[in-house]
Amino acid sequence: MDNPDSEVVVPVLNEELHADAIPVQTGGVRVTKHVEGHDEILEQELRKGRVEVKRVNTERVVDGPQPVQRVGNTLVVPVVSEVLHVEKQWVVTEEIHLTQIEERETVQQTVTVNREQADVQRVDERGNVVSTIPSGTERESTRGSSAPERSAGRSNTRANSNVSPPKRKVLSNVRSILDNGPDNVP
Repeated sequence: MDNPDSEVVVPVLNEELHADAIPVQTGGVRVTKHVEGHDEILEQELRKGRVEVKRVNTERVVDGPQPVQRVGNTLVVPVVSEVLHVEKQWVVTEEIHLTQIEERETVQQTVTVNREQADVQRVDERGNVVSTIPSGTERESTRGSSAPERSAGRSNTRANSNVSPPKRKVLSNVRSILDNGPDNVP
């Protein structure tokens, strides 16, 4: 084996170290939501409409069918008939007068309005509460408002919460079918 032409190959080894991260749960966040209701007084003006009907005999001679007419808040609907004489002529035999009478009444009703509240807690890996995140610490602006919203801090005890007086809202958007005029009568 002393052959000078023979080569000896000696391998050189190198160890490499690779580190992998294994996720370990060290805690979490618990969010608990509950719904609180509060009463608001809703105030609404109600309009009650009624139509008074009066039939008026006229026997007035006219030259053909007559249009519906408005006189003040009264809608006059002529009723015509053909009457034979030596000649034929139109006679208004009756008019129906429809008078709109409006009554207003304000009513109040207490309505329960619900709002969700969230309690946020940090918990450790065993589920024990580590800290509580108070409400109102950070608010997001809504509808493009540039001013930050003000938050009234909430207490965790309901006995200490300030109760504001109920809000009043007035809603009214009522139209009568008699407001359309004689041109829009079916």
